[in-house]
Amino acid sequence: MTNRPWFNSLLSKEQRSCIIAEFGWKVGAPPPPLHDHSDAKLRLIAEYLERYFPAILVSRGQTRQRITLVDGFCGGGKFTRDGAYTKGTPFLFLEAVENAERQANVGRSKKLTIDAEFHFVDSNQHHIDFLRNELIQAGYSAKLDQSIFLHCSEFEQIFPDICRRIEVRTRGYVGRSIFLLDQKGYTDVTFETVRQILRFSAAECILTFAVGWLIDYLSNKPEVLQRVAPVELSADQIKEFLRLKGEWGGRYSVQRLLLRHISQATGAEFQSPFFLRSQEARKDLWLVHLSKHLKARNVMVDSHWIINNQSLHQGHGGLEMLGFDPNIDQGGAPDFWFGANDQTKMKERLAEDFMRRIHDQHRHAPISYSRFLTSIANETPARLTDLDNVTSLLVEEKELDLRNEHNSAKRSSRPGQRDSIAIAREPRLWSFGKT
Repeated sequence: MTNRPWFNSLLSKEQRSCIIAEFGWKVGAPPPPLHDHSDAKLRLIAEYLERYFPAILVSRGQTRQRITLVDGFCGGGKFTRDGAYTKGTPFLFLEAVENAERQANVGRSKKLTIDAEFHFVDSNQHHIDFLRNELIQAGYSAKLDQSIFLHCSEFEQIFPDICRRIEVRTRGYVGRSIFLLDQKGYTDVTFETVRQILRFSAAECILTFAVGWLIDYLSNKPEVLQRVAPVELSADQIKEFLRLKGEWGGRYSVQRLLLRHISQATGAEFQSPFFLRSQEARKDLWLVHLSKHLKARNVMVDSHWIINNQSLHQGHGGLEMLGFDPNIDQGGAPDFWFGANDQTKMKERLAEDFMRRIHDQHRHAPISYSRFLTSIANETPARLTDLDNVTSLLVEEKELDLRNEHNSAKRSSRPGQRDSIAIAREPRLWSFGKT
């Protein structure tokens, strides 16, 4: 639980008790219970890590991959659920690296070594002691203070030291790193810190953001500006959010504007913000993945589809997340649970949105397919394969014209990164294509 008095004052007695009970570890005592939204979060992170390493370890001639994995609010690394023990994120990190190295070396003539350094941070000494004890029992004692580092500290205080470690291990800010920042509210990690993380060219940040708490406790009181300083909201933004809150569909409007603000303020080119609904705290939590690479975003989005019905996107699945206009769409949006029915509706909506977007913004000249993907990726819960499939369908239906890098019509309807797309001269269904 955070030691910020003003944040604690925003929570009810029941909420504070819930947080203390859920996130308390002490040597000699049983670990805390794992609730549903936290279980979904662990499953999502495990799926993400399982897909992350195959995505980066693509060269058969590679012999070493350096990476730094940081858990900024690590806890004790162990939970109880349904009468059994469940591993927390520190062990998910450790085991993901071990599994990835073992799988990557299958069939290799030259052995690949994943040179990983781990930093586990928690401000509670009891939590760190519990985690150290668990690591020793699990056989990691030789790696403690060598490649596994435990820090009893507020994350913001130890962050500069961790950055220096990454800089020493890499050159020119090109090292790979994953920062998991599972904060309990929305102010324990400043947006300035996220910007510093993303200075590293191959860095990724997974940030928990208590969007429900932030929206509920916004007010025009003078102290609110100080409270939201870490997320860099201005007085004018707060004024606009409060105005929207009072209108029909206003909460949805504020969420969309906050999402846009996070993207702009952190400098993340790509993001995947989806809800993990907490029944215990009865507040909406965003799990936001921030990076500078489209491929990295796709790994996280794919993970959300794997744990469908656990994470939530609000919308139809088309091009709407950052393209949302609060002055037009005030009615909210349906819940999207990454299921089979959601996928079918998403593809139908994407086909319509693709044609409209290309007509409105690119009708005078073909656009590079890779550039088009980059421009829309943040606006939809679709995977890259979904976007390829929709494009291919529109090409087959003679709605889109697909050309290769030499500007020749392709025999295949499958788009490639070097291809270009444009509205067909004689589209069958989309009359605006003829205007």
